[in-house]
Amino acid sequence: MKFLLIALGTRGDIEPFLAVGEMLANRGHDVTGVFPQQFEQITLDSSMEFIPMTAEFLDMIEGEVGKQALGGKGNFVQKFKAYYKLYKASKEINRTIFKQQFEAIEALQPDKIIHSIKATIPVHWGVDRPGKSIILSPIPCVVHPIKGRSSMAFRGKDLGKLLNKWSYKFTTYATVKNLRFYLTKLLHIEANNDQKTLKSAMQNEPAIFTVSPSLINTQGLPKQVAFLGYQERNKTRTWQPDEALKHFLEKNQKFIFLTFGSMSNPEPVQKTKVMMDIFQQLGIPAIINTAGGGLIEPSDYNKSQFYFTSNIPYDWILPKTHAIIHHGGSGTTHLGLKYGCASMIIPHIIDQFFWNNVLSDLGVGPKGIKIGSISQSNLEPLVNSLWTNIDFKQAASSIAQKMAKEDFQEELMQILEA
Repeated sequence: MKFLLIALGTRGDIEPFLAVGEMLANRGHDVTGVFPQQFEQITLDSSMEFIPMTAEFLDMIEGEVGKQALGGKGNFVQKFKAYYKLYKASKEINRTIFKQQFEAIEALQPDKIIHSIKATIPVHWGVDRPGKSIILSPIPCVVHPIKGRSSMAFRGKDLGKLLNKWSYKFTTYATVKNLRFYLTKLLHIEANNDQKTLKSAMQNEPAIFTVSPSLINTQGLPKQVAFLGYQERNKTRTWQPDEALKHFLEKNQKFIFLTFGSMSNPEPVQKTKVMMDIFQQLGIPAIINTAGGGLIEPSDYNKSQFYFTSNIPYDWILPKTHAIIHHGGSGTTHLGLKYGCASMIIPHIIDQFFWNNVLSDLGVGPKGIKIGSISQSNLEPLVNSLWTNIDFKQAASSIAQKMAKEDFQEELMQILEA
């Protein structure tokens, strides 16, 4: 069968598609990934063909405009201006992205399309092909209501039954309206391009959420919606720790792992200093992953207390980790809990605020503070609680035991190959 996988976003958005694509390829299917240009090599490494979408989207997010909007300080007016600049910069990029999705579908004529919630052109393609367009997403609560939570646009907070219901109607309306705009203005497509038809297609196509049912209330979901656990590839493979890391781990049996993943911000030096000052004040050893540039390794520091890295497999380090402080991407959230780490999130963008609420509700760590507002004074008590409160570690360990029993690969393949 010929599968086309289409996804837009950062590494955490793409990772489930790489894992699923690899599974499908290993089962003999013809699989092509349509992802941002930056993910070409890891897509090819995952046994898939690759069609690039423009690199401009991630370049914009990681550029100065994106950093200021998503991670900068400022009052309401300053943040509004930053978001407006981001919106203006994204308009032409979105036109390119929608066109590239359409062109890839036309060129490959796939049997099935697996797409992210952010890549919506396949929804229209699926109107005349029921069951052939399938959502795959590490982000829930967009158009499929979850009991006790509002939509992602409202960070998944429980606003009460009526407002929760309204929030999903609002998010669905806005998502469909955006799709209709590009179908009409860019692609000049009129057939099957009305609010009712596209809304029905979006809500009724099969939807697989790569989210653990141990974290979300899945009661009352429609039959076409499934929560089948976070899907990941084996990233350790040939990776080996260096001698400095081995020495650090021998000396520090208990430590915190700090990472902001692929997230950047306008003040990485200052953010790193805030975190290191807190760790020094509390006497906490830490491994700090600089990854996407949101944290920076200083020129001089205590190497017996800190170990810096820019590349470390989470499935290698997290089983050894007491607690993790991270940006709140779906993948990092799941992996931290899979390995029983007490967890705290420093959210940068919308879905990360959602996971911040979820982890706080689960009792695996204190509720974190957004990246633009952190300081030593407001964050230090939370880090101290994360480090010393045994209840957080016990709650995380309990969830890890539940997640260890989750094995959804066959169920996932049955849905995709049906």
